Amino acid sequence: MTNDISIKNQRTLGLALSGGGARGFAHIGFLKVLAEENIHVSCLAGCSMGGLVSSLFAIGYSAKEIEQIAIIHTTVREMINLVDRTPRRRGLIVGQRLRNLLAQLIPLSLNAVDLITSQEVILSEGNLLDAVMSTIAIPGFFAPVKIDKMQLIDGGTLNNLPVKNLKSFSPSVIMAVDVHPDTSREVPWQFADQKIRFPLPVPDFFLDFYRAQLIMISRLTEINLEHDQPDLLIRPNLPSEITMFYGYQKAEKIIAQGEKSMRKNLERLKQLLFE
Repeated sequence: MTNDISIKNQRTLGLALSGGGARGFAHIGFLKVLAEENIHVSCLAGCSMGGLVSSLFAIGYSAKEIEQIAIIHTTVREMINLVDRTPRRRGLIVGQRLRNLLAQLIPLSLNAVDLITSQEVILSEGNLLDAVMSTIAIPGFFAPVKIDKMQLIDGGTLNNLPVKNLKSFSPSVIMAVDVHPDTSREVPWQFADQKIRFPLPVPDFFLDFYRAQLIMISRLTEINLEHDQPDLLIRPNLPSEITMFYGYQKAEKIIAQGEKSMRKNLERLKQLLFE
């Protein structure tokens, strides 16, 4: 049920959404609860799947519409195709113009990493589709995206939770949602019971490599958060079998977990926004 708090009395809210593959569907649950509570998001920063979800929201899709998109279009490529379409409720903006405006409706910042300079790249203007393709370009699965002299790959390589990207928008409150697996608690598939092993037939060396990547991303996230702390950091409890590559068919379950986590933290967020 929508509350009766006037948006005029709300402090500005910046929302940072992390990467995490299928786990990123949980972000949709967070957006759904914010919409139901009439809490306005002033600006967005996203990485990888968090970048894709935040892009759809920024160009005018409602949280419920994004939920339906996730349930129906169960692959990343299918969801990307929607980025370039004119939002149904914003018919004054044609698709081609939208492609060339990264933050048409809600200020938006995505991140990527340049393979040439080894530096994080902030994408807050220019072609939206190129920016989305860059932030989700997982090495080995997507080719790098060439923009000017840069060869861009997944922003999670250096900063999976781009809180600092919001600083240029100067929101009063920053909330960050991290859906990345907790590597300090979750048992790796290759050492776990057969029931929760990696759901795809892959060699052990891939599992070891994937686990190492998760550990590095987790550690880098903690280092980044030491320098750029959000006002509210939420890490939803997601099933360990939902991974970067597996779980797209379970979108409804993942979204529901996001909703549950946001509701648990709703009173704290309201205190920050309406104190």
